[in-house]
Amino acid sequence: MANFTERAIVETLNEMLKTQTIDKITVKDLTDACGISRNTFYYHFHDIYEVLARSFIGYTDAILKAHEKDESWENTLIELLSFLYENRVAVNHVYKSVDGEALDRFLDKVVYHYTRSVVEEESGRGRFSERTISLAADFYKNALLGAVFGWIEENMKESPESLAHLYNSVFSGTIGNLLTSIERAL
Repeated sequence: MANFTERAIVETLNEMLKTQTIDKITVKDLTDACGISRNTFYYHFHDIYEVLARSFIGYTDAILKAHEKDESWENTLIELLSFLYENRVAVNHVYKSVDGEALDRFLDKVVYHYTRSVVEEESGRGRFSERTISLAADFYKNALLGAVFGWIEENMKESPESLAHLYNSVFSGTIGNLLTSIERAL
């Protein structure tokens, strides 16, 4: 029963985010829309932001699991950007809300996994230290997050596929040099 109730709360919040920002949604609004009591809500979640985090974690885990053994890391990026694009109204409501950091945390996890995988693939196992690989993955994560947030701010005018292809191409052409530079600097 708990799983069903939690899923209903998360899904209801996702629907509500299509029409209003997260900071305008109250627990009362959410419980009324779900048809549950406030006590039931608080049994499962501390606040609205925990519901939002659970929603993002669910999507993150699904995207990462779906592409775990994927040969092309571009597909992971396409799926992430497509998810954001398909839910652009809700994403913009979260992005422009008081807790836009929830979106940042969601994207940070997915994008780091993506960049880490690309860097590891390009590094040739064992050639570079763990620290070098982590620094390179973090560098690309920050660059890509900046690009994704710019894309969100510009109302996602470019298609997810073209943006993913562009950044995947940029990454794969520069990773070796970055790894070598970091390794020398350390």
